[in-house]
Order: sequence, then C-alpha cells, then structure tokens
Amino acid sequence: MSTADSFKTWTEGLAERPEIFPHTLDLINDRLLLVELSAAEISAASFLDQRVLKPTTRSTWIPWRVVAESMDGARATAPVNFIFHVGHCGSTLLSRLLEFVEGTRSLREPLPLRALAQDLADAGDGRSFLGGDAWRERLQVLLKMWSRGPAQTVIKATSICTGLLAPIQALSPGSKSIFIYNRLETHIATLLAGRNALTDLKGFAKLRLQRLQQKTGLDLELCQMSLAQLAVLSWLSETTSVMESIQGNAPPTALLEFESMLAEPGVALAAVLAHLDLPVDADTVEKAVQSPVLQTYSKAPEHKYNAQTRAAILADARARFGAEIRAALGWAGDLARRDELVAATLQKFS
Repeated sequence: MSTADSFKTWTEGLAERPEIFPHTLDLINDRLLLVELSAAEISAASFLDQRVLKPTTRSTWIPWRVVAESMDGARATAPVNFIFHVGHCGSTLLSRLLEFVEGTRSLREPLPLRALAQDLADAGDGRSFLGGDAWRERLQVLLKMWSRGPAQTVIKATSICTGLLAPIQALSPGSKSIFIYNRLETHIATLLAGRNALTDLKGFAKLRLQRLQQKTGLDLELCQMSLAQLAVLSWLSETTSVMESIQGNAPPTALLEFESMLAEPGVALAAVLAHLDLPVDADTVEKAVQSPVLQTYSKAPEHKYNAQTRAAILADARARFGAEIRAALGWAGDLARRDELVAATLQKFS
C-alpha cells in the first residue's frame, strides 16, 4: 500500500469517525498521531496520554496538512465545553460525574492541548513553532475532531492549559467553561501531601513560571523556590489566567471551589450542568452523586477515596508542613504587593 493510500485509510470520512482520535500533536515534524479508540476506552481513561495506548492499539502518524484537508468543510456538531483547573482539585471527579448525563462525553487531558498551550506561551517570547494563524487553525481543526459524534463533548484540560481559555473563547464563542479550584492554602497542603509532590510541582514549573512572568513581569527564580512556593506558582499561573479572562470581555467562566462541591455535590453538579447547557434532571443528578464515583479516587477508580479521606490527608499535611505553608502564604502576599494582577487574583480565589 502506498503512503497516500495509507493516509486515505485513516482520513477518508474523518469528520464522521469519532473513533479515530487525535492523540499527539507533534509541532517539530508538523504531524498528528491518530489512534483508534472505542467510546468505552475513551470513557474509561483518566488520562488520554500514553497510558491509554495498548500494544494492540492501532495508530499512525499523519502529516498535519493531510488531516486539515480531511476536516476541511466539516463543522463542529456542537461547541466543545471545557473544565479548566489548578490541579488536584476535583476536576477528574467532575468530568466523571458529567458522564452520567445522557449524550455527554468527557475527554480527560488530551495531549494536543498541552502542545498548543506550550506553543502559545512560547509565542510570548518569540520562540513558538506556529504563527498566530497556524496556531488558530490547529486549534479549530482539533475542536472539530473532538466534537465529532452525537454526544456533547466536555474536555477536562491538563492544569497547565488555562492560558488557552481566552483563545478558545475567541475562536469558539459558543464554548462554555468551568474553572474548578482549591483555595491557595488548601492547594499548598494538597500538593505537599502528595507522594509525587516533587514531580508534580517541578514537571511543569518552567512553563508555569514563563506564563506567570509574561502576565506580571515578576522577577522570580525557580532554583530559589521551596516546594511550597512551587505550589503557589502552580496555583497563580492558572488562577491569574482566569482572572485575566474575568477582567476582559470574554463570555463568563463559571467558578467552582472544590470544597463547596464536596459539601453539596448535587447542588454543584446541577449548577455546572446549567452553565454548560446540559440537561438538569434531578434523577440524573441524584444518580451521579450517589454513585461510587464520589467514593473512589477519580484518577485511579480502583482505590477507595472520599471526602473524609481527603480531609484526613489535608489535616496531616497541615500538621506536618504548617511552617512551610505559612511561609508560602506570606510569599504569595509579598507577590501581591508587587503586582496588581496577583493581588486581584488572591482576593478573588484565596
């Protein structure tokens, strides 16, 4: 089979084939990895990254231009909705609860969004691979691909992707977004309590600092930051992005604090459904909040985890890391005195 025939096998009728999933956007080689995933595989995946791929998964790399041409003329079935978040704050839980609504599909952390988020940040420093039009074209085509099929798609983005909120609102004004978050003190305690705190906090620290400095001009050095300060950085990089959107003229993003969701999950879920223009049915909401989803760890459903488990973990973290948490909160206050956006963000979200 020729290369052209191989491409055709994957891309013919692509606009009507939601099982052909855009897995990885490679900006270096300007290509897209397409993989074949069933609706059940997509629904079960906590992360649509390498972990969703199996030895038997069919896949192939396709030049971006071939993909774009295959989607040319296609229209999104419905605008894609989004969940943005600060990380470790119930976003995966919320995305799983939404799947109880008939005709709703959740996509959790598709990798192309990360590539676009990194390239958008690099554009601010003149280091992006894509110009503005090329960047917007890739986002537009991907939005069409994610919307294929009869279901309403809700994407839970990776935590580093909140900078995409404004561009998405500009390109797809019909898209609705939820921003779920912990207050700053809770966020610090949550991250310090995690077994993989160092990996979580340093993994995206350079990108988070890059984005925060572009918005504020704060002169900060990663090598000087404690783990608790890195947690502040991770929180500020996402909340300031939402704050910029709130201060602009973009369509409103619904804000949801995780603690309030845990206190009244039915009320919170109904409000989210209403904001996303999804059916608000009392029986569906009750079924969702009474399901095992609220009694397991959403990223690894085989493990038991609930609000009481979380409260105990946070109490232990506050007892063990109290001095570090207080110092980091003081540092955040110092940053607020140096920058108006940080000050407004702390007032709004902490």
